[in-house]
Formats: sequence, C-alpha cells, structure tokens
Amino acid sequence: MRILLDENFPLALLRRLQEEGHQVDHIILLGLRGAPDRDIVDRLNSEDLLLLTHDQEFLDLSLSRSRVIVSRVTQSQPIAVRVEIWLKAVREYFSCDWRQTLFEVFDDGRLRPWEKLPTEQP
Repeated sequence: MRILLDENFPLALLRRLQEEGHQVDHIILLGLRGAPDRDIVDRLNSEDLLLLTHDQEFLDLSLSRSRVIVSRVTQSQPIAVRVEIWLKAVREYFSCDWRQTLFEVFDDGRLRPWEKLPTEQP
C-alpha cells in the first residue's frame, strides 16, 4: 500500500518513511498543492492508498479502496517530535490487519479507529 502525505506534512516525514522502505508520495511533489479535496477523494477511491492528513473532513468519507489517518497531533510541537509520532502511527497501521478505514492519531502516537458519534435525537 502506497502512502500519500497531504500538503501540510513535512518532507522530513516523507524521507523517514522512504528510509523505512515505504512507497510514499506527497501532495506537493505530485503538483497537487491546493487541489480540491474532491480530486484527492477520487484518487483515494481509485487507488490503494494510506492518506495522512490534518483535514477532519476526510472522516466523513465512505471509501472504497483507501485508508485515512487524520492527525490530531499538536502542531506547536517541534517537527522532529511530530515526525516520530506519525511514524509510530504508520508502523502500528502496518502491524495490524485493520477492518476500519478511518483513523485518528494523537500526541501519544497511538492509532485509534475513528468512530462516528451518534447524532443526538430530540
């Protein structure tokens, strides 16, 4: 499975993932900076990808092929710390056979399957 990094992820993460043997693309290096989310969603539904993003809108998707990890990592942390957190989450993803398609990662680096909270009924 190829990894796709959204445009707000540092290139340092791309390099570290490549060093670990992953096939990785970055939205900026693909020339897709500022592309509408619809273009990325189309790509997610046509390829077998793992997208790392900060955009919570991706948690509302129904994906047919790809997986999404939404980062909730505190952005004020140094880049090196954030890169290690994201690496830990990616390693965890590839260490398990997940049935879920949507995940979140927080400052502890643990990958959590995303569960939509039920909407309140009046």
